[in-house]
Formats: sequence, C-alpha cells, structure tokens
Amino acid sequence: MNIKTHSKNFELLKSHDKLINRQTQKIRKWLPTFDPEIVDLTVNIERLPRGSQYRTSLLLTIPQRSIRVEELEDNATTSIVKAFAELRRRVKRFKSQLNRERLWRREIEPEGVPMTPAAWEVEEALRDHMEKIENFIRREVYHQVIAGAMPPGFLEPHALVDDVFLHVRANYLRKPASLSIEQWVFQVVRETLRTQLQEIEDHRDEPHFEESAARVEGWEDEQMNFYQPDESLLVEDLLQDGQSSNPEEIMEKEEVEEQLHRSIARLPASLRESFVLFALEGFTSDEVAMMTGKSPDEVVKDVESARSALRKDMKL
Repeated sequence: MNIKTHSKNFELLKSHDKLINRQTQKIRKWLPTFDPEIVDLTVNIERLPRGSQYRTSLLLTIPQRSIRVEELEDNATTSIVKAFAELRRRVKRFKSQLNRERLWRREIEPEGVPMTPAAWEVEEALRDHMEKIENFIRREVYHQVIAGAMPPGFLEPHALVDDVFLHVRANYLRKPASLSIEQWVFQVVRETLRTQLQEIEDHRDEPHFEESAARVEGWEDEQMNFYQPDESLLVEDLLQDGQSSNPEEIMEKEEVEEQLHRSIARLPASLRESFVLFALEGFTSDEVAMMTGKSPDEVVKDVESARSALRKDMKL
C-alpha cells in the first residue's frame, strides 16, 4: 500500500505516526486480494485556523473504487482514530457487498424467478445488519478458538457467513413468528456454529484431525478484525470509555479491549452466550431469552455472573 501523510497548521508527533501506522495495518488486512502497489492511501490532518479542532481526511484508492472519509474532533488523536474506524467500516461493507451479491446471484436467484415480498424483506434485513452479523461471527469463532473448542484456522469466518446467509435466504419461510429477522439470523449463526463444534468433537480423535488442525500463522490478527476502537463493545462496569488525546493511551486501550475478549472467551459457554448477546450485541434480556430458550431472569443472572468473572479475570 502506498501511503502519503500530510499535516497542516501543526506538527505530527512520533506517537501520531505510530498510531497512523497501526491503523493502516488494520486496513491492509482487509485488502489481501489487491496488489499493494496499486492501492493508495492519502492521510491529511489539519488543525483548523479558527478554534482548536482537528480534521482528518482519508482517501483510499483501489481498482475501480475510491473511498473518502472525514472526521472533525477536538484533538488530533481522536480525529485520526475515528477516521480510520469509519474507513474500515466502508472497506468491510464494500467487500461484503461484493462477496454476498456474487454468492447470492449464483446460489439463490435462478434466472427469471422473481423474489416474493417476504424474500425481499429478508434480503433488506440481511443488508441492513450485514456488518453486525459478520462481526458477531468473527467474534464467536475467535472466542471458540481461545476457549479451546476449535483449532485455529479450522473454520474460516467468511465461510460460516456464507453458509448462514444462504440458509436464511433459502429458508426464510421457516422463521419463527416470535423472532425478528435479526434475532432469527443470530439464532441460525449459533445453531450453525454449534453443529460445527459438534463435528469437531466427533472427529477430534481421528488420525487426520491433527493435520487439518495445524497451527495457522496470523490467525489471531485475522480473527480480531471484528474489533473497532469506537465499537460499542465495552461494559462500563469493566472499562472506562473516555476520549483520550494521547496516541499511546489509545493503543493501550485497544490492547486492554483485546484482553477483554480473551477473558470473555474463557467464560463458561452459557454465561458467554448471554453476555455476548446482551452486553455486546445489544439485545434486551427478553430478546436473549427468546433466542436462547432461557428465562429473562436467567439471562440477567448470567450477565451479572459474567461481569463478576470478567472483573476477577482482568483484576479490575
């Protein structure tokens, strides 16, 4: 990737350069199929003449596509972090749409067969929640690997995403009436992953299993691509979610949040399920109860127990 960085009306610190480099590495991970020599990223950071606000403008140019984002904040660090977070969202959305549309046209939509209104409703819901669902799947695969239930690299998140989306679009008439489309999709994800885990357990003692489960280099960096600095992943009881103007503090915060996900992965499966759906995905206790078959009181109790275990594990 060809990177050009410019600043105006203020001097970039070494810590800013380090932060930009770290954020750029995350963008690179989402563009593995593109030749680095034909991918350009221009970073412009400007202190506005009036007041003390900073504007970060990013322009990413890839074949047949340009993505431009801009963030205005009271300090340079926050402006940089938010701009790169938005750029990652745009890149992920662009790649997801390409992959899903190509897959769906090939597998689901026979030529000349019109989609029904119910099918269009599912289609729109999938598009609206695509990024959230993909992040959930990446996070779940990461947690299962950290928990030891799945070998690194054994299940590719994008393959699971494809399986889930195809299943939902082919079986939309079977959606339980009590669940929204979003809730149903999350339920399908959990059931699909549970099936995969059971298959792993059934074949774990077979001779070829160790070979297929060989260590995959870089798997952890790839799986952690669900993480974004401004994503609503934090539990206020566990971590303070303040806006820092110090690049070193921003990077330290990211490391702590990565530690949080490793601690979540070590929770008992039942507690982790309730905690992730409630605290990370934003479902209510009643919604989680419908999705998991638990009572709302059991969900609340699970979440409280999970928070207590996380505080203890992270020594907070």
